[in-house]
Parts: sequence; C-alpha cells; structure tokens
Amino acid sequence: MKDEKRIIIWPVYIDSKKTKSEGRKIAKENAVKTPKIREITQAAKKLGLNPSVEKYKSYPPSWWEGSGRVIVDKKMTKQEVLLKISNLIDGSRST
Repeated sequence: MKDEKRIIIWPVYIDSKKTKSEGRKIAKENAVKTPKIREITQAAKKLGLNPSVEKYKSYPPSWWEGSGRVIVDKKMTKQEVLLKISNLIDGSRST
C-alpha cells in the first residue's frame, strides 16, 4: 500500500546529467551534478523532513545502477521538496 505521507526521492530526480526521459523531475538549471544519497539526506534533515535511507534500492528504469533512495515526510509538494533539496546541495557544494 502506498504511503500518502511520505515521498520517495531517487538521486536521478535532481541529477543535471540525466535527461527528463531518464527520470530527472526538475529543470536542468535547478538540478545538481551527480547528487549523492548522503547529500540528499543532509539536505532533507535541514528541511526537517525526517529522511530514511534505503542504500541498496535501484531506480527501476536503471535497475543495474544501485543508486539508493531517500524517503522523506510529505510537508510540501514533491516538486517543492526536490527544488529545495537541490538548492541546498548546490549551496553546500559552492562553499
């Protein structure tokens, strides 16, 4: 059964190196290059989204890449969560 109070975030959703057809969910200019699970988790913690990590999961369309995923509380829309996480990762990298 689907959990309506949680959002799954795959790294591909905010990866600027991926195309929309490969799974990127936000605009390329808002995305970050090769985001790591650790970075997504840290950004989600800063946003108070109570992240939980599943390291050994694979994004179904690219099942051979063991990318992992982060599951967070749904406190805003998925699009808003992805943009905020991407911006926090970008900000932490540029310092």
